[in-house]
Amino acid sequence: MDTDYAIYQLRSELWQVLLADWKSDMATVKYWGMVGFIVITYAVWYLLTDKRRLVDLLLYGSLIAVMRELLDLFGVTSGLWIYKIRILPLSPSVLLMDWTIVPLIYMLVQQYSPNWRQFFVWNTLGTGMIAGVILPVLSALDILQLMRWNYMYAFIGMYVSATLARAAFHLVVQVQNAACEGKISPLETTLMQPAFKPLDKSGSEDDE
Repeated sequence: MDTDYAIYQLRSELWQVLLADWKSDMATVKYWGMVGFIVITYAVWYLLTDKRRLVDLLLYGSLIAVMRELLDLFGVTSGLWIYKIRILPLSPSVLLMDWTIVPLIYMLVQQYSPNWRQFFVWNTLGTGMIAGVILPVLSALDILQLMRWNYMYAFIGMYVSATLARAAFHLVVQVQNAACEGKISPLETTLMQPAFKPLDKSGSEDDE
């Protein structure tokens, strides 16, 4: 049997299971409690966030969300952990952790970290809250179950992801600032300079 078709059949069966389980979850108080928690979390984040830096914070939060979703996809697919209650009929259940709790917390970490030294402190506190408080609570409420994973691994994975996201964010900002000022961006300096010779403006004017 063709491997791709076999995977397709398994995914079709999985979708039917997820859909049936999701319909069952929607009839529970726990499900609507999660929905209410997500709404409240976004409202609190909006009150605490610095609106003057909203675009920058959302960019950083988006980088965090992408990294977290990739980590979650790997973890669920490889059987490291499972979600037992899902807001949407998806596996992994991205809405609660990947799109709400994790990026919102780290956007506040980024907001209160004007330099790398303070970021390492706030990152430790934020990641400690997620790995040491939120994940155990979700496990106790039977929303999330760790299978071949533990809270220390979760701490390390999210701490590294937040650090990499901050480095990527500042690189993007440097490229943007260099473009606005008409300077060579860091990417051009490190990647393009060896391959491209700077344009000789005087020679170009003579050719004209």
